Amino acid sequence: MEKRNKYILLVFLGVSCFSLLFIFNSLLLNNPQSPIIQNEEERAVKQYSVDNITLIIDYSGVQTNEKFENVSLTNYQTTVYLLLLNCCEITIQNYGLLIYVTEINSVPNWIYTVNNEPLSNIAANYFNLLDNDTVKWKHV
Repeated sequence: MEKRNKYILLVFLGVSCFSLLFIFNSLLLNNPQSPIIQNEEERAVKQYSVDNITLIIDYSGVQTNEKFENVSLTNYQTTVYLLLLNCCEITIQNYGLLIYVTEINSVPNWIYTVNNEPLSNIAANYFNLLDNDTVKWKHV
Protein backbone atom coordinates (compact mmCIF):
# COMPACT_ATOMS: atom_id res chain seq x y z
CA MET A 1 0.00 0.00 0.00
CA GLU A 2 2.85 2.38 0.84
CA LYS A 3 4.38 1.91 -2.64
CA ARG A 4 1.05 2.80 -4.26
CA ASN A 5 0.78 6.00 -2.19
CA LYS A 6 4.27 7.05 -3.25
CA TYR A 7 3.34 6.46 -6.88
CA ILE A 8 0.14 8.55 -6.55
CA LEU A 9 2.08 11.34 -4.83
CA LEU A 10 4.73 11.29 -7.56
CA VAL A 11 2.09 11.49 -10.31
CA PHE A 12 0.32 14.33 -8.48
CA LEU A 13 3.58 16.29 -8.13
CA GLY A 14 4.43 15.73 -11.79
CA VAL A 15 1.04 16.96 -12.98
CA SER A 16 1.25 19.95 -10.62
CA CYS A 17 4.71 20.94 -11.84
CA PHE A 18 3.66 20.56 -15.47
CA SER A 19 0.56 22.73 -14.86
CA LEU A 20 2.59 25.40 -13.08
CA LEU A 21 5.04 25.44 -15.97
CA PHE A 22 2.25 26.44 -18.36
CA ILE A 23 0.81 29.03 -15.98
CA PHE A 24 4.12 30.76 -15.27
CA ASN A 25 5.25 30.47 -18.87
CA SER A 26 2.20 32.39 -20.09
CA LEU A 27 2.66 35.02 -17.36
CA LEU A 28 6.39 35.49 -17.93
CA LEU A 29 6.25 35.55 -21.73
CA ASN A 30 3.22 37.80 -21.98
CA ASN A 31 5.34 40.88 -22.69
CA PRO A 32 3.85 44.27 -23.41
CA GLN A 33 3.84 45.07 -27.09
CA SER A 34 7.12 46.20 -28.56
CA PRO A 35 7.39 49.60 -30.27
CA ILE A 36 7.54 47.81 -33.63
CA ILE A 37 4.14 46.17 -33.04
CA GLN A 38 2.66 49.40 -31.67
CA ASN A 39 3.64 51.15 -34.93
CA GLU A 40 2.29 48.31 -37.06
CA GLU A 41 -0.50 50.37 -38.65
CA GLU A 42 1.89 53.19 -39.49
CA ARG A 43 4.45 50.72 -40.87
CA ALA A 44 1.82 49.08 -43.06
CA VAL A 45 1.87 52.19 -45.25
CA LYS A 46 5.04 52.90 -47.20
CA GLN A 47 6.22 56.45 -46.42
CA TYR A 48 7.07 58.89 -49.22
CA SER A 49 10.22 59.82 -47.32
CA VAL A 50 11.96 58.95 -44.07
CA ASP A 51 14.74 60.87 -42.35
CA ASN A 52 17.41 60.36 -39.73
CA ILE A 53 17.78 56.62 -40.38
CA THR A 54 20.83 54.85 -38.96
CA LEU A 55 22.25 51.72 -40.60
CA ILE A 56 24.73 49.55 -38.70
CA ILE A 57 26.59 46.70 -40.39
CA ASP A 58 27.95 44.40 -37.65
CA TYR A 59 30.49 42.03 -39.19
CA SER A 60 31.00 40.12 -35.92
CA GLY A 61 34.79 40.48 -36.22
CA VAL A 62 35.06 39.41 -39.88
CA GLN A 63 35.63 43.04 -40.96
CA THR A 64 35.46 46.47 -39.36
CA ASN A 65 31.86 47.40 -38.56
CA GLU A 66 30.23 50.18 -40.56
CA LYS A 67 27.75 52.83 -39.47
CA PHE A 68 25.73 55.15 -41.71
CA GLU A 69 23.94 57.95 -39.85
CA ASN A 70 21.32 60.54 -40.80
CA VAL A 71 20.34 58.66 -43.96
CA SER A 72 17.27 59.94 -45.81
CA LEU A 73 15.19 57.89 -48.24
CA THR A 74 12.58 59.32 -50.63
CA ASN A 75 10.17 58.47 -53.47
CA TYR A 76 8.56 55.63 -51.48
CA GLN A 77 11.91 53.81 -51.55
CA THR A 78 11.77 53.42 -47.77
CA THR A 79 12.26 49.74 -46.91
CA VAL A 80 15.06 48.02 -45.01
CA TYR A 81 16.21 46.43 -48.28
CA LEU A 82 16.40 49.74 -50.17
CA LEU A 83 18.29 51.37 -47.29
CA LEU A 84 20.89 48.60 -47.46
CA LEU A 85 21.02 48.80 -51.26
CA ASN A 86 21.75 52.55 -51.05
CA CYS A 87 24.62 52.12 -48.57
CA CYS A 88 26.32 48.79 -49.37
CA GLU A 89 27.18 46.36 -52.10
CA ILE A 90 24.82 43.41 -51.71
CA THR A 91 23.94 40.09 -53.30
CA ILE A 92 20.36 38.87 -53.13
CA GLN A 93 18.29 35.79 -53.86
CA ASN A 94 14.97 36.78 -55.43
CA TYR A 95 12.07 34.49 -54.51
CA GLY A 96 9.44 36.32 -56.56
CA LEU A 97 7.81 38.65 -54.06
CA LEU A 98 10.44 38.14 -51.35
CA ILE A 99 14.07 39.18 -51.47
CA TYR A 100 16.67 37.42 -49.33
CA VAL A 101 19.97 39.23 -48.75
CA THR A 102 22.69 36.60 -49.19
CA GLU A 103 25.79 38.83 -48.92
CA ILE A 104 26.71 42.29 -47.73
CA ASN A 105 30.04 43.56 -49.07
CA SER A 106 30.97 39.98 -50.07
CA VAL A 107 30.27 38.58 -46.57
CA PRO A 108 27.44 35.97 -46.34
CA ASN A 109 24.95 35.06 -43.57
CA TRP A 110 23.00 38.02 -42.19
CA ILE A 111 19.98 38.82 -40.06
CA TYR A 112 18.54 42.25 -39.40
CA THR A 113 16.75 44.07 -36.62
CA VAL A 114 15.00 47.43 -36.50
CA ASN A 115 15.29 49.34 -33.23
CA ASN A 116 16.71 46.15 -31.63
CA GLU A 117 13.48 44.21 -32.20
CA PRO A 118 14.06 40.90 -34.04
CA LEU A 119 12.07 40.65 -37.26
CA SER A 120 13.14 37.41 -38.83
CA ASN A 121 9.66 36.72 -40.22
CA ILE A 122 9.47 39.89 -42.37
CA ALA A 123 11.45 40.11 -45.60
CA ALA A 124 13.67 43.20 -45.80
CA ASN A 125 11.90 44.39 -48.95
CA TYR A 126 8.57 44.45 -47.07
CA PHE A 127 9.63 46.16 -43.85
CA ASN A 128 8.75 49.86 -44.13
CA LEU A 129 10.93 52.30 -42.23
CA LEU A 130 9.81 55.30 -40.19
CA ASP A 131 11.72 58.44 -39.22
CA ASN A 132 14.51 57.86 -36.66
CA ASP A 133 14.67 54.07 -37.11
CA THR A 134 17.93 52.22 -36.50
CA VAL A 135 18.53 49.19 -38.72
CA LYS A 136 21.22 46.71 -37.76
CA TRP A 137 22.41 43.91 -40.03
CA LYS A 138 24.37 41.34 -38.02
CA HIS A 139 26.66 38.69 -39.45
CA VAL A 140 25.79 35.28 -38.00
